[in-house]
Amino acid sequence: MRTRNVAADQEPAVAGLLNESEAGLKFESSQVSPGQDDAMLLDEYSRTIVSAANRVGPAVVNIDIKQRLDSRRGPREVGGSGSGFVIAPDGFILTNSHVVHAANQIAVSLPDGREYPAQLVGDDPDADLAVIRIDAPHLAHVRLADSENLRVGQVVIAIGNPLGF
Repeated sequence: MRTRNVAADQEPAVAGLLNESEAGLKFESSQVSPGQDDAMLLDEYSRTIVSAANRVGPAVVNIDIKQRLDSRRGPREVGGSGSGFVIAPDGFILTNSHVVHAANQIAVSLPDGREYPAQLVGDDPDADLAVIRIDAPHLAHVRLADSENLRVGQVVIAIGNPLGF
C-alpha cells in the first residue's frame, strides 16, 4: 500500500510522498494477526492523514467574495466563499477560478483569524485556477508536490476551508 498526500508540501509543515516504510505501514506477518493487521493499518493511515492535515492546515485560507450583478431589477451585490492555500510566504494564494472570477471584492481569512483584502493576480477559468495575493509577510505556506510522480488509483486528500470553519 502506498500513501501520498499530493495536495501540498509545506515548510516547515510538509505533506510529501510517503511509502510504506516511511509511514510506518510495514508489518511482519509474525507480528500481528489478520484482524490486528487491518486495525493497525487503519490506525496508521488515520495518523498519517491527521498529521498531513495538521502540517498543511496553517496555510489553508478561507476566501470571501462580493460580486456585483446586473439584473432586470437593477444592480445587486451577491457574496460567495471558497478556499485556497498560501503558496509563498509573501502572500500569494492558489485557489479556484470559480471562487474569485468576476469578483469585485476579495477578502482572505487566515487560520489565526486575521483578515486581509486580496487582489486577483492571475485567473485561468479553463483550468479553474487562480492566484490572489494578500499583503501579509512571513506566512505559513505550502509547496506543491511533483505531479509527475502520481499514478492512477493513488490515495489523495483534499484540505480546505470554504465555509470558514
